[in-house]
Amino acid sequence: MTLRDRILSVFSDSAFRAPVLKLLSGTGVAFIVAYLANIVLLRLYPDEFWGVADYIIAWVSILAPVASLRYEDALMLPKDRRQAAHAFILAIAAVLVSATLLFTFLALSDSALAFFEEKKAGRWMLLVPLALMANRFAKISELWLSRQESFGNISAAQVVQSTSMVSVRIGTGLSTPGPGGLIWGFIAGFGLSTLGMSRRVVLTLRASLEHRPTLREFREVASRYRRFPQFTMPAALISGLITRLPILLIPEFFDMGVAGQYSRGFSILFVPLSLLAAAVAQVFFVRAVEANRSGTLGAFAGNVHARLVLMCFWPTVILMTAGADIFQVLFGEAWRDSASYLGFVAPWILFSVVASPLTRLFDVLERQRLELLATVLMLAVISATLFYGGQTGDIKVTLLALGIGGTVIRLGQIMLLLHLAGTSLTAMIRPYLSYIVWSLPLLGGIFWITTLGMPILTTIAGTIGGLIFYAFIAFREKLI
Repeated sequence: MTLRDRILSVFSDSAFRAPVLKLLSGTGVAFIVAYLANIVLLRLYPDEFWGVADYIIAWVSILAPVASLRYEDALMLPKDRRQAAHAFILAIAAVLVSATLLFTFLALSDSALAFFEEKKAGRWMLLVPLALMANRFAKISELWLSRQESFGNISAAQVVQSTSMVSVRIGTGLSTPGPGGLIWGFIAGFGLSTLGMSRRVVLTLRASLEHRPTLREFREVASRYRRFPQFTMPAALISGLITRLPILLIPEFFDMGVAGQYSRGFSILFVPLSLLAAAVAQVFFVRAVEANRSGTLGAFAGNVHARLVLMCFWPTVILMTAGADIFQVLFGEAWRDSASYLGFVAPWILFSVVASPLTRLFDVLERQRLELLATVLMLAVISATLFYGGQTGDIKVTLLALGIGGTVIRLGQIMLLLHLAGTSLTAMIRPYLSYIVWSLPLLGGIFWITTLGMPILTTIAGTIGGLIFYAFIAFREKLI
């Protein structure tokens, strides 16, 4: 078989790999655009502006599951496409109502705005409802198109979202830099992404509905999938809090500059990996339902878990080993502290990203109550570590406690999910042990290079090391 035939066979695979690759093509372009833009953006906006903007966006992420009541998670479950369309409309309507109520509350509550103004975020909080609508409409549309297996449309929308956000942020930063430019870029990105998907969404929605829905049908769907607002929604709210809570609490103990340093380091690793995980999750949800029906869920979940670990492993360990030098080269010396902060929480980020697609197993197996209990426990651990560390007045102690607590609790969640799916303990552990062993010689050499005091050399070595690592693993595990 020729190289061309091999490539075509990869993309013609109709099971799992082809849809993921199609989504990753868009995710890859979006990631490259956003990542390269950071080289400019982190020089245009100081850490304090990033702290304010990321604080606002953290609220959007936390409120997202509340806004839609998580009815979008029911899109994949009905065999009847008309019922799925009703779930889509319910989710969109819930977002509209929630955003309107939130804006009314913020606009009329002087005490709420005064609370946020103390953190230099007061007036920007009024943009949260608009950002919430833009974000939720885009994500619900993506999930609807995933059911239609319109992965090409989703991929294109991800590119539009990234390029639009970057363009607005750079344009504003060059003229009048401020937190508003970063926030409006976020809104523009998701808004234009939704617009790009709207034609395909409307066409497929009309085909699925066939005729005008009735209020009785909406009530039936809302009742049939009531577990999503009852259990999945609070679990998702808590899960969002777990990831974003540090960005909300760090300003309580430190200033917005420190918050910006933390949030940028966190995002540099978390955002690209979470985009990858989101691409996997969209296909995983569909295929996991099918695998559960056919009795192959354990093997399927174990295989996806192993590939997620592989894709996330090197970016995590290289930033832990040589992050300060890499950040200095890419973003400037002012961001070395950001890499140092990232080093404390990088393992937590890795396990969080790996766990993210796998949490769909709670929905597939209809174990939403257990999901809620698990996320409550995680929130308790994360909150305790942040309050303990914050009381010390030392940001590094705070992040060390957060990293340890977060790593332990996320790893436990992964093991629980794979156990529920029927994956063996050996299959759970093997990827971590294997990749650690095979990466140690490369990491040792790169760590030695960091002692030479030449950040550009460290960055080059880290890039070459990553290529060697993935080439070796691909050959060893016969991925090529």
